[in-house]
Amino acid sequence: METIIYSLKSTALCIMLGAAAGAMTACEGAVEEQPPTDIPEGMVWIAGDGADQPGFLMDATELTTAAFGAFVEEISYVTEAEDFGWSGVFSTDSLRWLPVEGATWRFPLGPDSSAAAPNHPATQLSLRDVNAYADWAGKRLPTEKEWAWAASQSGQYPNFPWGKEMVPNGKYPGNWWQGPFPYADNVLDGFPGIAPVKSFPPAANGLYDISGNVWEWTATQKTATKESVIKGGSFLCSTSYCTGFDFNQRQLTPGDSGLNHLGGRLVR
Repeated sequence: METIIYSLKSTALCIMLGAAAGAMTACEGAVEEQPPTDIPEGMVWIAGDGADQPGFLMDATELTTAAFGAFVEEISYVTEAEDFGWSGVFSTDSLRWLPVEGATWRFPLGPDSSAAAPNHPATQLSLRDVNAYADWAGKRLPTEKEWAWAASQSGQYPNFPWGKEMVPNGKYPGNWWQGPFPYADNVLDGFPGIAPVKSFPPAANGLYDISGNVWEWTATQKTATKESVIKGGSFLCSTSYCTGFDFNQRQLTPGDSGLNHLGGRLVR
């Protein structure tokens, strides 16, 4: 797996040289970028590196059921799962993925289950669905590189958004599976399944649940197969199966996939 390494050295060198000359000087490849003066509610500024990675705005949380519902109501949007009549649900009874009739963003586990809570991440959304919402909201999906830059706290950490340890001070900082997947979840994080957004403290840059809870679509595709890269892991990831909460990990999934552990987060 390719690891992307980010550096702030070029910016630091420019500042040092400028200070030695008695004034700030412009340096090739490094740009002093300031955050917007008016950051939209619900978004945070992700600082760039002054060179190859420009700064950008990112949603503090994953797209919620409430936000997606407002979009659906305004334009009468129909999701791909609703068009198909079914979607993918992981069954804790059969311990496998099943096609469930009537599983949609409103009822992610199927019509016989509870409705999705307004403050839960919206799931059962395909790539088309998330892009449609993004167009309506004046936003877009991040690239895999942008997503990783944000999750790494602008290159500060190698694996986890909250620091160097997976479970700092013995307290789980995100929502994933604790125990041998799929046989037993010890629920040490307090949630046996999906969690409401902001259930855990934010990372230093203000992002909530950038690792864990639900996988997140990105704009990056594998050219040969047209599959899309998803990042961040979910409540079904564990150290015995899928360590998606390590932000270096990635999975590929077809764009028309709807799953009860897959959602999205947008940028501008």
